[in-house]
Amino acid sequence: PQSLASEGEEEELPEEEEEEAAREGRVPVPEPAALKKPEERSKKQQGKSLVEPAGTDPGGAGKRLEVKPRVPVRYCTLGTRDSARNPQTLVEVTSFAAINKFQPFNVAISSNVLLLLDFHSHLTRSEVVGYLGGRWDTNTQLLTVLRAFPCRSRLGDAEAAGAVEEPFYHGNPGVESKIAPFWVMPPPEQRPNDYGIPMDVEVTYIQDGFLTNDVVQEMTLLVEFYKGAPDLVKFQELWSQDQTYLDKLKGSLASRTPKDQSFTHVLEQIFSLLK
Repeated sequence: PQSLASEGEEEELPEEEEEEAAREGRVPVPEPAALKKPEERSKKQQGKSLVEPAGTDPGGAGKRLEVKPRVPVRYCTLGTRDSARNPQTLVEVTSFAAINKFQPFNVAISSNVLLLLDFHSHLTRSEVVGYLGGRWDTNTQLLTVLRAFPCRSRLGDAEAAGAVEEPFYHGNPGVESKIAPFWVMPPPEQRPNDYGIPMDVEVTYIQDGFLTNDVVQEMTLLVEFYKGAPDLVKFQELWSQDQTYLDKLKGSLASRTPKDQSFTHVLEQIFSLLK
């Protein structure tokens, strides 16, 4: 079974695989940083394994039940690694200030990535995952996240689950949309068998100049994937007293749009597919 938390360990790809990854647009990020999108900032998913959570039926999209909220645990309660522990356990993050340390690297993420992550998590009442790709600058110690690759699969799909590697994002259905990046810091040298420590990571947000075609294509493919699914959000229903779920989606994406406003009609075309 997969360990509870990834240590951010990096496996070097052979040259042939690196070239193939470049052709496919899968940009390997060489530094141990992971970005996930949870329901609340304190609720971080500490697992690479995408095992179907308790209370859900892995039999297929048509039988999937909604995921019940899970309560996060404190890191100090984990102890040493235990294969019997549920890999879906949520663990509260720790700030660098709390352990008297500075964040050892910087992270920047583009608005197009945020827009796609936000859109993905709004489509369904179930959890979502996807790959992240970008660039690592060894001179400035800056990790820049430039692309998102949503996984169009169910978390109960064992074959798809085994294919997801770090870095990736994970989203829980919830009332608000929050981007909460974290890094799993290796345990102290004197306790090598402990779990890694999930550290809260500060991020700089970069507004893109325009909406790229790959983002529009991914959004369209996601709409097609969830169409007719029982966990698809009904966008015409009321989210609040005076707002529908579609209104909520538009409002959330508004803070993640590029500088060029000519993209508006493109998003409206995508929104029309949700009605």
